[in-house]
Amino acid sequence: MKHKLTVLVAISAALTLAGCSQTTQSNTQSSQSSQSSQSKTSKVAKNSSDNSNTSTSSFKNKDTYTKLSASKMDYKTTASAIAVYAAQKYGDTWEIAVNAAKQGNLGVAFRSKDATGITSDNDGYVYEVSGTGKSSNARYMLAGDGADKQVAIFVKQRNLGTTSLKDIVAYLNQKNDADLVKQLAEKTQLNVKLAGDEDTQKTTNNSSASVIPSSLQGTWYTADTGNGNIDTLTVTDNKINDEAGFSMNVKAKTSGSSTSDGYMKQTTINGISFYSFTNMGQTPGQGSTYLAPHTEDGQSVIVSANSNGRTNAVYWKSEALAKKNSNKQFSDLKY
Repeated sequence: MKHKLTVLVAISAALTLAGCSQTTQSNTQSSQSSQSSQSKTSKVAKNSSDNSNTSTSSFKNKDTYTKLSASKMDYKTTASAIAVYAAQKYGDTWEIAVNAAKQGNLGVAFRSKDATGITSDNDGYVYEVSGTGKSSNARYMLAGDGADKQVAIFVKQRNLGTTSLKDIVAYLNQKNDADLVKQLAEKTQLNVKLAGDEDTQKTTNNSSASVIPSSLQGTWYTADTGNGNIDTLTVTDNKINDEAGFSMNVKAKTSGSSTSDGYMKQTTINGISFYSFTNMGQTPGQGSTYLAPHTEDGQSVIVSANSNGRTNAVYWKSEALAKKNSNKQFSDLKY
């Protein structure tokens, strides 16, 4: 009996040891499996993260486009942007002008409302756009300044709509047309003479005598725009045009029938003889344009100033001189 108990105890101990061994092995395998799983999961997460970064980087590269800024546009880029916008929005003669300009140049003529037959409350002049060098029915007018500048778009005398420059730019950026606008701007020519444009001839024929002195007449250029862009001022014997949208038919008398008519008076400010150009019905002062023939660095220039004689810009006889003297201040002028 004692022998049997000894055998049973031995068997029980053996079974207990076997169970412990299996439990330990199971736990070890489970731990190793868990570690392996965690390692694989970690690698998958890392690879996923790496792929995600690569994908994001690739997406950003594909989504990088040239953008236009309505607050940083020179006159040629503005004309190009308006033309491309109108061509896409309205087609017709605007699309013809832009397609032709791609093969040549985009010409922009400055014309009066009377010459085009356009009736508008806008006192500025009409920009006529052509890609063929011939008179066109694609026209626009500007009012205001900067990004909020209002653009009225016409086909012949018909007003297709008015929108702001910033809305035009937003539309073009959405269409990813900035490169097209800039390419066309490089081939844009302002204040051109289009075949069939008789505006200048009509003005001369209707004028009984020269009003503006010859010392102011001609085409003048300035880069005093803050960003180095060129602004053009054109003065004839009885008319002033500049690219900012100012236009005036200068009369010998202080009365006229058109809101675009003005008169000239001579005055001396800070020792410089200026000519003031003022709209009919107003007296010279704020809102008038003051121009003076002058000399700087041995060159004939035109000084543009306000009613207090503070210089707005100095205009030169060539674009090269304008760029050379960009935003330069002269000791004999008031700023």
